[in-house]
Amino acid sequence: MNSRRYILLISVFCLVAVFSSGCGEPGVWQEPFPERLTISVVDSIGIEMGDSCYVLGAIADAEVTPSGTILLLDRSARLIREFSSDGIHLSNMSRSGSGPGELSSPMEISVMPDGMIMIMDFRKVAVVVLSEQGESLHDLTDWGFSIPTSLASLSDNRMAALNLKFDIVDSEPLIVIQPSVFSILDGSLLLSLYSDTLTDSEFEEALASLNGLMGSTVVVSDGGSRIFYCHKSTSTYEILCWNTEGNDLFSASLSIPPVEKTEQEIVDETEYTRMQFAALGANGLPEGFAPDPFYMLVENIGIDSSGNLWVQRGTEAQPVFDVFDTDGVHIASAEFPQSGRYWQFSITPNGCLAWNNDPLSGVQKVYMIDLPVINI
Repeated sequence: MNSRRYILLISVFCLVAVFSSGCGEPGVWQEPFPERLTISVVDSIGIEMGDSCYVLGAIADAEVTPSGTILLLDRSARLIREFSSDGIHLSNMSRSGSGPGELSSPMEISVMPDGMIMIMDFRKVAVVVLSEQGESLHDLTDWGFSIPTSLASLSDNRMAALNLKFDIVDSEPLIVIQPSVFSILDGSLLLSLYSDTLTDSEFEEALASLNGLMGSTVVVSDGGSRIFYCHKSTSTYEILCWNTEGNDLFSASLSIPPVEKTEQEIVDETEYTRMQFAALGANGLPEGFAPDPFYMLVENIGIDSSGNLWVQRGTEAQPVFDVFDTDGVHIASAEFPQSGRYWQFSITPNGCLAWNNDPLSGVQKVYMIDLPVINI
């Protein structure tokens, strides 16, 4: 199968207001909220040895459901582990395989407001749809050029995702990235919100990276009526937001300066990437691999239970988030009390989780976290 169809392209599409300090030396970045709030760890799931229900493999994704249970998408075991809100194992959903409802190479999970579960499986080139109880409903497979990625749940049996297309403009091949709305009943395209492009050289460069196109863009939603998108960049911190009818709600940016990686950080990133590819069964790094010398200004985004947008910076050695309210106004900054550049976060209206893809202990754990209260 063509490797281009295995690309996960995630788009960070968020709302955020244009920030200008209005004081101090022109052109010099000033931290808008130097007194950062603290994200707290409540509990964790995962042990090194013992009950196999709690020995976690490679966590591809995780999400809290509307009923409060925790779903961990285990890429190595090719199943979903379901836990109660206080970390008690409840069940395993799906299993390894290529049949309906089974998982071959699952990469993303998203839970609908009614509890239905969507899993993006790039080897099956399918969006696997399960009931709240984990029963197979259907596999959506008729995707053409590429399977949608960066799945985000909406109301009324719809999902937001990134649609990847190929085009030629003025004799130049282009990869077109479209944040779009799909039906999860039959996979039909209902609405395209926006068109972004990558040149063929940019596309090939993304293919040589660990996360492929999935590392260059992200889409999230508030679970109902708003969709957020961001094209990650080493030079631009920019976020967009639409409603599900395709109307622009706002766009914004912060003037965070680019941050260059040190030689040691590039060496460390290369070794981390080599280990990740080895875990996926690859023999060495892909041809053309080279870490970008600068960090992405935006690493990830999420929406909390109040509808606020949380934007994780890619420039900090410790996870740091900028928080924007429902009008796109920057209202706070917060930090996670552990260092490391490979922390992943699932911030949703139903609850929040964190896990480290490169834990110092070597033991994979998923942490239940609480976001701080923001008093305006």
